Amino acid sequence: MTHCRERKRFLSGKEIVYDCELLTFQGQFGVLRYSIEHRQRVGSLILQPGTVSYGFYWVDRPYILYKWFDEKGNGCGNYFSLADSVVLSPQEFCWRDLIVDVLVLPTGQIEILDEDEIPDSLDEQLRVRIERGKQVVLKDYKVVVEETTEMLKHIPLDSIPCNG
Repeated sequence: MTHCRERKRFLSGKEIVYDCELLTFQGQFGVLRYSIEHRQRVGSLILQPGTVSYGFYWVDRPYILYKWFDEKGNGCGNYFSLADSVVLSPQEFCWRDLIVDVLVLPTGQIEILDEDEIPDSLDEQLRVRIERGKQVVLKDYKVVVEETTEMLKHIPLDSIPCNG
């Protein structure tokens, strides 16, 4: 297993670092795997300990995508986190979280999360970037979900089943 850190920076300046497994790195694109250790609520979805998260990172897209699978390999959801300042290396994937997230549930239901957390004082250019990123996700999410589901079929996943 090749270790890689995910460094997530918030607009507040706060950072969180996760120790992950590097599955693929192609310069401008990469995939990390992370096992969720604690129960988490994300919108209407509750992720249990043992949920496996596959993070897809693109330098040239306005989002990061996390695909979540339960311990049996069943898809739990696709979570688009609006992002910028994505810098990838084999040792660290670093990006800035732009607050708003789009959760796509297995049923196809979409939840837009955290728009209420955008500060009133936020720079107008950044506010426009967030809105444009959200519109890109809402327009392209079906294609991206299919694209990344197909990618997972070709990435060595050890013994973890993946039922998309």
